[in-house]
Amino acid sequence: MVNDPYGEADRTNGMSKEMVNSLMTCRYCLLFELGHCRKINPYPKDKEPRYLRLRTGKVLALHFDCKNCQMTVDEV
Repeated sequence: MVNDPYGEADRTNGMSKEMVNSLMTCRYCLLFELGHCRKINPYPKDKEPRYLRLRTGKVLALHFDCKNCQMTVDEV
């Protein structure tokens, strides 16, 4: 048994594989900030995933779960 002081092993229960490997899942949504919220103003989904490029050169993929108002950030 691995020492797990923060309970990380329990956090994966019920989560999909994508959520376990993602860097972050949050309710803050860049589509909403850009005025493209699909709940308020439908926007074509063909431009997904969207990407962020950091100054360090690292690329992050953004995935949107509009039904649950969540945005997932994954490392590419």
